[in-house]
Amino acid sequence: MTDKFTTGTGRDIEEWMEYLRSHDKGAEDLHKLTHQQMAVLAVDGGASEWWAQGIAVEIERIIGRRQVGQTVTGSVNAGASKTVPGEWREVFEEFATFMAEGGEEVLPVKLDGEPSASATEKWRYWRATFADGSSATLDCSDAPTGDRRKTRLSMKHDKIPAMDQRDSVKAHWKHVLATFADSL
Repeated sequence: MTDKFTTGTGRDIEEWMEYLRSHDKGAEDLHKLTHQQMAVLAVDGGASEWWAQGIAVEIERIIGRRQVGQTVTGSVNAGASKTVPGEWREVFEEFATFMAEGGEEVLPVKLDGEPSASATEKWRYWRATFADGSSATLDCSDAPTGDRRKTRLSMKHDKIPAMDQRDSVKAHWKHVLATFADSL
């Protein structure tokens, strides 16, 4: 069976682990490598920078350094995404309105201040900080397919206070994005 690493890089994760062990100037213990060192070695081994990050994360999970949903710093995060029909700038405006009008029902935790929005030429961002110290960012971008205009919405919730809250936060944002999509 071909895994995502083999498909994306030509090596499965066991082969990447062996490569990293053999190319770290003799250091065979992967625990001695930092996340950054693993990623640099994966790039040296032919992986793109994007795949190198995924390789480093997966190896850190295998060796017990991090859990699913845990960042390199140890904080917990969760994400959800949805692709919806429509022109991305307009969809973003509708999303911001949806969140503002939804009140506390669309939020997983009480806000600490007001949400904010920002923009670049290719992206729109909605950000919120919560009373528990966590924060969420929605990235909105164009996702065209043929003649149909589509928008990609990706929510990332960072600094979730505890690992046992991760699944409920992820489920919450999936529900919010699905409800928003249904409203379009």
